[in-house]
Order: sequence, then C-alpha cells, then structure tokens
Amino acid sequence: CDWSSDVCSSDLGSLTLATIVFQALLGQWTVTWLVMPIVVMGHLLGGLATFALLTAMAWRATPGARVTLATTPRLRRLLWVGFGLLVLQIALGGWTSSNYAAWACGAQFPKCLDQWWPQTDFRQAFVLWRGFGVDYSGGVLGNAARVAIQESHRIVAFLVFGHLCAVGVRLLRTPSLRSWGALLLVLLVVQIGLGIANVMFALPLAIAVAHNGGAALLLFTVVSLLARLRTPDDVAASPEATG
Repeated sequence: CDWSSDVCSSDLGSLTLATIVFQALLGQWTVTWLVMPIVVMGHLLGGLATFALLTAMAWRATPGARVTLATTPRLRRLLWVGFGLLVLQIALGGWTSSNYAAWACGAQFPKCLDQWWPQTDFRQAFVLWRGFGVDYSGGVLGNAARVAIQESHRIVAFLVFGHLCAVGVRLLRTPSLRSWGALLLVLLVVQIGLGIANVMFALPLAIAVAHNGGAALLLFTVVSLLARLRTPDDVAASPEATG
C-alpha cells in the first residue's frame, strides 16, 4: 500500500513488528555467525527499515501533516526511485563496512590506488553466502574484491546524488515543499562530503558515525515526503470526505 493511504496504518504496524522481531534475530546471528557480512548488512538495513516504518507511522498519526498537490503522482514516482537508489546505497555502505573495504583505495579520491580504475574482482566482491564456520573478523576478501565494493559504493553515491538533487530542485519550485527541498539538498551535499572525508582522513570515528547519521536523515526526508504527499483524489476518497 502507499504510505500516504488511509488503509495503510495496520499494515505498517504489522510490518514494523515483524521487522523488529527479525532484527532481534539478526543481532543474535551477527555474533553466533562470526560477523558474517550478509548478516551485518541485513542488521543495518533492518534497523533503518524499522526507523523508516516508524517515521511513516508517525506522519500518518500527525493531524494535518499531509500535503495535497495535483503534482503528487509525478513526485511520488521520483521519490520512490530515489528511495530505491538510497536503499541500494545504504546496503552497499553496509557491505563495504562488513567486508572491511572502506580503506581498499587508500586515502585517495576520486582516484583509487593512484588509478582511475584499478584492478577489481567483482566476481568475489558480491558473493553473499560463503557458508558457516568462517571467521569474517578482518575480512576474507582480497584487495581487488574490496576495491570493487568500494568503487561500486562510489558510483551509486553519485547516482543517488544526481537523482535526489533533481528531486530537491523540483521541491524548491513547489511553494509548500521548499523547506523540504532545501533540507534534501543540504543533506546530500553534507553526506557526499562526509563520504569523501571518510576516505581522505582514514575513517575517523566521528566522521564515520556522522556518515551513518546522514544516511538515516536522508532516509527520514524521503520517507517523510512519501508519507505526507497525497493527491486531490486521495482526499476525496478518504473516510473524512466520504463520511
């Protein structure tokens, strides 16, 4: 269901409960399966999925929070594409971290190991399952595979930046959403800057934490817009209008 729909609340609540239960299992498996990358990445995504669902439900429960626009269908499509790209990028970030690939290129950007496109091993980089009994602490991949992960994370970052920048500019042109457009653009610039700083300054803890926080804030912004936007047809079909 659409997050702005009046019939969606119970579905969101059930999905949130299921996500929290599964998240608890992932927390256990992270330890018992020796920080297996697919579990660590899933644990990250589960936490942010819970955050996104709670955000959507909070907006649904806030009186007068929704914004009615004739251009909503077009904006929703753009936002859903942005949401998909953002989730992909967050997953790649988790995969980068869990495979210890954040330092694969050294302290270099935009180059990697003094090259524009160094040796990569995509075949090994994205093997999601390597079985039980492997101790993944410190990573098990060669550097060519880690470089492939790092380069993928950089490429998708610019796809996310380009698409959501276009969405942000469109929001700036919509009077009732200008503040959201400005927020989205500021967050994008800051997040790209934090990602580059992570590489250039050898992953200082404060910047790494801020980078994770930036991803959460971007997710909050996109989910908030999806939850709040509705069309005049949505208003006409709502219980308040028909009752």
